[in-house]
Amino acid sequence: MRSRAIFGLDRRASGSLRVDGRSLRLGSVRRTLRSGVGLVPEDRQRQGLVLMMSGRANFSLVILEQLRRRLFLDQRRERRLAQDFFGRLDVRAASIEAPVASLSGGNQQKVVLAKWLACRLKVLIVDEPTRGVDVGAKAAIHALIDELARAGLGILLLSSELPELLNLSTRILVLRAGRLAGELPRAAATQENLLRLMAGV
Repeated sequence: MRSRAIFGLDRRASGSLRVDGRSLRLGSVRRTLRSGVGLVPEDRQRQGLVLMMSGRANFSLVILEQLRRRLFLDQRRERRLAQDFFGRLDVRAASIEAPVASLSGGNQQKVVLAKWLACRLKVLIVDEPTRGVDVGAKAAIHALIDELARAGLGILLLSSELPELLNLSTRILVLRAGRLAGELPRAAATQENLLRLMAGV
C-alpha cells in the first residue's frame, strides 16, 4: 500500500512527491506517470499484470500512446519492442504471445520490469521486487536494478528483505508506525544498525 500511495493510486493519501525538484501532489496516477514515475507493485499478479493477456500485450500497456498511429496501434513496432526488451531481460517464454499466467514468477516480474523500461522514466518505485521468485531470477533482478541505478534512473526500493536493502541501496530510510525512524547512508548500513532503527533501540 505504501508504494500505491506514492504512485497516486490511493486518493486518500496526503503529501507530495518531488521529482527533479518539482513538487507533485499525490492522488493522481496520470500526473505521476507524466512526471516520469513508474511502479513495480508488490503483488505483480493482481496489480502489475493482466494474467490472461500475452506478454506482448502486458508489455505495451503503459506505452500505448507511443505506439498509436492515428486511430490504430502500430503492432509491428509493438512486437519489435516487446521482443527487444524480453531479450534484454532474458524473459523465458515460449513466445511474446504466451499468456503471462504460463510464466514462472521470476519471468512474470521481468515482464513487469520490461514494460516500465520501455517508458521514459526518471524514477522507478520497486516494491518487494524478488518476492516469490527463485534464486536465479532474484540475482538477475538485483543486477538489473543495480544497472538501472548506475545508468542514472532513480530507484525507490521498498523491501522487507534486509540483504536486498543492504546490497542495493545507497541510503536506507526506516519507517516505523508510519513515521520516519531514521536514515542510514551506505557506509553505515549494517544489519545491526538497521535492526536497531527498526526496533526503535
